[in-house]
Amino acid sequence: MFSKFKEKIKEKLKLVPHSPGVYLMKNSGRKIIYVGKAKDLKKRVSSYFSKLKFDYPKTEVLVSKICEFDYIVTKNEFEALALEDNLIKKYRPRFNIALKDDKKYPYIKVPLNQNFPRITITRKIYKDGAKYFGPFTEAATIRYSIKLLEKIFKLRTCNKKIPRNPEKESDTNRACLNFQINKCDAPCIGNISYEEYRKKINQVILFLKGKISIVTKELEEEMQKASSAQKFEEAAKYRDQIMRIKKLSSRQIVNKYNYEDLDVIGIAREEDICCAVLFKIREGKLIRKEHYFLENTEDENFSAILNRFLVHYYNTQENKAPKILLQTIAEDNELLEEWLKVKLFVPKIGDKQKLVAMARKNAFLYMEEKKLAHLKATHRTVFSVQELKDKLHLTKLPRKIAAFDVSNLYGLESVASMVFFYNGKPKKSQYRRFKIKTVEGINDFLMMEEVVTRYLSHLEDDSFEKPDLILIDGGKGQLSNAKKALNKYPYDIYLFSLAKRLEEVFESGKKEPIIIPKTSQALKLLQRLRDEAHRFAITYHKKLRDRKTTASELDNIPGIGEKRKFELLKHFTSVQKIKSSTVEELSSLPKISKNLANAILENLKKKSNK
Repeated sequence: MFSKFKEKIKEKLKLVPHSPGVYLMKNSGRKIIYVGKAKDLKKRVSSYFSKLKFDYPKTEVLVSKICEFDYIVTKNEFEALALEDNLIKKYRPRFNIALKDDKKYPYIKVPLNQNFPRITITRKIYKDGAKYFGPFTEAATIRYSIKLLEKIFKLRTCNKKIPRNPEKESDTNRACLNFQINKCDAPCIGNISYEEYRKKINQVILFLKGKISIVTKELEEEMQKASSAQKFEEAAKYRDQIMRIKKLSSRQIVNKYNYEDLDVIGIAREEDICCAVLFKIREGKLIRKEHYFLENTEDENFSAILNRFLVHYYNTQENKAPKILLQTIAEDNELLEEWLKVKLFVPKIGDKQKLVAMARKNAFLYMEEKKLAHLKATHRTVFSVQELKDKLHLTKLPRKIAAFDVSNLYGLESVASMVFFYNGKPKKSQYRRFKIKTVEGINDFLMMEEVVTRYLSHLEDDSFEKPDLILIDGGKGQLSNAKKALNKYPYDIYLFSLAKRLEEVFESGKKEPIIIPKTSQALKLLQRLRDEAHRFAITYHKKLRDRKTTASELDNIPGIGEKRKFELLKHFTSVQKIKSSTVEELSSLPKISKNLANAILENLKKKSNK
């Protein structure tokens, strides 16, 4: 199974300690394909290499691809749990359960490190002292929520850097239009103090946590104070805020849970589709419903799926309910309770059990929607693949197709591209770019032979998928040279080319073209492949040309980066004028010391003498 690396693995296993930690399984290309945690690293890692048979096919495939492993020892299981989640998010290993596209889920960010924070949307979480709320599955929901909060609390929306005491420290003496139309309290001109604005931000945070009654109570107290002091305009502002918050709150679904804070999770799975639905109940009201699709769950039980979802979701989640309702016990139930500081509860009867059932039902509905959308998309793409098989008289479906194109400008910066479609849809992880290495001048035929040869030489690597069909952009010449490349390897791959002028399809070894009707889905699929390969090649070629155009003799001089290069060229207008300048003239510029000025002139002199 892994005989080539067996001895190396055996030797390393002897060094693994009986300690908690995280292990990383790698393939022949040293790519991390699985991350796991263990209470006892020695026992857990050894189990992968001591069994002859595994319970699940996925585990068997995983073990067959392991060529080496690494491990990180932690102080305890809590550290291992957190580290495992961070590593999965960082490396996205092929065999781990993961939230689909979890990096792209948006969050609401309240940057408390700013003097007068504004609420923003972000898709990345940093340890920067900010408060993050989410993740959300719909960016539109977040934008709507932020607009409401800005309207209710009159928060700033600009990105100005405002000092703590704007009246004393800022040069700004005019507020923007938002202040004029009563949409912002204008902290930029000192219209609201740092302390008053912070009080509003704290209320926003409570609002986002679902603590609406606390917010309204605070505002009511402020309204009473203003009213008692006969500040009736100020009291009216508080009254309007309270009315808007209550109106928004009344739209939420009211439940009968005695103002409890609960998170409810329901999971549904069918074949390779798995969906988790999360209800957030705050003060007895359902304030939010989120759904997430999970990958690599086919061979996992619900306990393991729940475990991964809980760690993945709550590792960076501040707004946790003290009680989380689940449909079954999580794999590391006690460990998670202690780590997350929550109570994981599986209700068997009553209203709470009905809540979990409702979450599961919603998960099933989202899953059915996904399946239906997938079926429609698959029907369109698979039909074109099926038609392509018929039109080209193939014996098997060409599900995996690689298309090649060459791009050059009078023989300069010659490049090639390869795009990959699976079941009629782009699979961008398999796209490849090539710089032409062995062909000089303009010779598209030899260039095509070079790139196809180089591509085929890598098909044994785990990161490359073997295509069923190769499509060449061009006519008989390009096709003939691609055939020479294919003949060097023992692969059973169909080979065709698509000539642009008449959209003729040529098959390797046959003189006459295959004419496919222009309305055919099969021809449209080949055209999409050819056009995508052309786009990818042109983009790469343009990138190299731009890089060459912006190259300068100032490049690679120690201490000169893009910013200083720009400043030098802006001041002197050309490299030639920099060469003829003096050390004093150069060092008169900001951030150019005399030593650096000397280094610049010496380097330019050396380059001129070459």
